[in-house]
Amino acid sequence: MRRAGKPVNGNPKPYEIVSSDQSSLSFWSLPYAVVLNCLVRVPRCYYPNLSCVCKRFRSLVRSPEFAHMRSLMAKNYPIFCVCFTEPTSIGRNFHWFTFDTQEKKRSVLKSFPHFPRQMLCCSIVSVGSTIYFIGGSMDHYSPSIRLLDPWSGELCEGPSMNEPRNLQGVTVVDGKLYVTGGCRKDQIQVEVFDPTTQTWEVGPLSPHGKIQYGERLVDPYGKVVTESVAVEGKVYGMSYNKRAHIIYDTKDGRCDTFDLANERAWTRGGVCVINNVIYVYYKEFGLMWYDSIGKEWRVVSDLTLDKSIAMPVGMVDCNGKLAFLWEDLGDIISQPTKKKNIWCTIIVLSRCGSGMRGTVKRSDLVCTVPIYYDTWRCLDVSDLNFKGDGNDITL
Repeated sequence: MRRAGKPVNGNPKPYEIVSSDQSSLSFWSLPYAVVLNCLVRVPRCYYPNLSCVCKRFRSLVRSPEFAHMRSLMAKNYPIFCVCFTEPTSIGRNFHWFTFDTQEKKRSVLKSFPHFPRQMLCCSIVSVGSTIYFIGGSMDHYSPSIRLLDPWSGELCEGPSMNEPRNLQGVTVVDGKLYVTGGCRKDQIQVEVFDPTTQTWEVGPLSPHGKIQYGERLVDPYGKVVTESVAVEGKVYGMSYNKRAHIIYDTKDGRCDTFDLANERAWTRGGVCVINNVIYVYYKEFGLMWYDSIGKEWRVVSDLTLDKSIAMPVGMVDCNGKLAFLWEDLGDIISQPTKKKNIWCTIIVLSRCGSGMRGTVKRSDLVCTVPIYYDTWRCLDVSDLNFKGDGNDITL
C-alpha cells in the first residue's frame, strides 16, 4: 500500500511503498455495513470486474442486502434494458443494451450466443436488476425459472415451479412473482415466487376453488395468459382468446373478466401500468387506457405520435411518465440502409375531466442496430424496480 511521508520544508515527501505485512489494515477489516456502503457506490458497469476480484466480492454484489442498499440509494429515474435477437444459422444470439433515460446514455452489455430455444417465448419479468425467465414457450411445457444478471452476464437456474407451463402470465406484486395459467385446469393455476427466500407457494383461490377464465374457453387446458400486469394487488391477465381475459385478486383469489378494446388488433407487448392505470397501444387507434370504473377502453386524447412506428412496441413506467420505445419504420423504408433506429419517446399523462391526456415531452435515439435484429424485450432493470411491480414487456 502507499502512504504519504513526513513533510519536508512544508511539502510532503512522495508516497512511500509499504508492504502489506507492515500494515494490519485491509478493506475487509472494516465493518460489514461500511464495506457494503462503499461497494454500492460503484457504477453498475464495473460489477463484472468486482465479481472477478474475489469470491467475497462476488457473493456480496449478488446478495439481497446489496440490492436493498442500492434501492435505498437509487436515483429517481429508471434504467431500461433492451434485448435484440440476431438470427444465425444455428439459432439466435441475444444482445442487451441499457438506456439511461435521465443522462440519455446507452451501454452495451454482454451478448449471449444461443440461449435455450424455449427461453425465446417464455415469460420474462424484472425485479430490481435481476431478470427472470419463467416457464416454457409455444410448444414446450416447462416448470423452470432462470435468473439473469444483465450486468455480469451470469445465467443460473432457480427452483422449479410445481407445474410445467407454457404461455403463462407473469407479473410482480409487492416484490413477488405471480404466475397464472399455462397448464391444465386440474393443475395448480396460480403459483407465487418469493425472490428473497427463493421459494414457491400456491396462490390463493376463490371460494369455488378455481379460476374462471370466461365462457368461451372450452378446451381441456388452462388459460393461455400471454401478458399480465398488476394494478392495486390485482393481476390483469390478457390472452389471445376473445373474452377470456381475467382479473385475479392476489389477496383472496377472487376473479373477474374484462375485454380488450379490439381483440384482433392487439398484439403481445405494448402494455404498461402507470399510476394504477393500464395503457395499451394499438397501431390503428393509438394509445388507449382502461377505465376500471366504466370497464371500457378509451383513447388518450391530444396525443400525436410518429406515423412510422413499427409494431410491436415497448412501454415502461418512467417516474409516472410513459417511456414508449419503438422502431422507426419510416427510416427503414426511405433509406437503402442496413441499419434501423430505436427511439424512446417520453409521454406525460394527465387527467382531463373524465379522460386522460397525453403530451410528448421528448424523443431520444436509443441506439442504431442492424436491420436484421429483432427487438425482443424491454425491461426496467433499475433499483427503483426492486420493490415495485415489474411487467413482461415485449418490444
